[in-house]
Amino acid sequence: MLLSLSNIAKSYQTAEGPIDILRGIELNLAAAESVALTGESGSGKSTLLHLAGGLDRPDGGTIVINGRDIGALDDSGRARYRRSEVGLVFQQFNLIPSLDVAANISFHAKLAGRFDADWERELVEHLGLDRLLTRYPEQLSGGQQQRVAIGRTLAARPPLVLADEPTGNLDEATGDAVLDLMLSLSRTAGSALLLVTHSMRLADKLNRKVFLRGGKIVS
Repeated sequence: MLLSLSNIAKSYQTAEGPIDILRGIELNLAAAESVALTGESGSGKSTLLHLAGGLDRPDGGTIVINGRDIGALDDSGRARYRRSEVGLVFQQFNLIPSLDVAANISFHAKLAGRFDADWERELVEHLGLDRLLTRYPEQLSGGQQQRVAIGRTLAARPPLVLADEPTGNLDEATGDAVLDLMLSLSRTAGSALLLVTHSMRLADKLNRKVFLRGGKIVS
């Protein structure tokens, strides 16, 4: 099992007191598996993704990837984890404005010490970015920017890809095309994919679906 979340709990403090976001979450993800995480707004989907990505710590429970509990890591250890073992794709593209497409794609792989020119060329070709490599993010459409963001994530071949509504800012046709590319290239890279989405139509494209309701997995 690549990723195992066991008895995960998370709450946030408010002026009215603590609010429980996640309660007793159990979730496993195998290598190269794709799982859609669905549920109503406020059910805890993004919070769960952030915990799995080492962007936050759980209040209780364990998050184990490749046999290592990332919840026990300090800030620098979680930064190394994000750099080497996990790729993040968000609804906001988060490209570096001062870098062209080619440099944006290679940025994470070089940071992780995993730059592979042949793999990057394959990604560029499949993502349809070969004629855009010298452009900057502001010169790209939303769909093009999201394809660059996917290329940047997969260039390092992370064992785990976490995607939070990655097609949310795109029209339906473009979103479908982008998700199909992400699924295909994740399989080629050997990466597992955990995808947050509100769309059951998109969720049906993945290997299985997991539903969150009231901070708990209900099926």
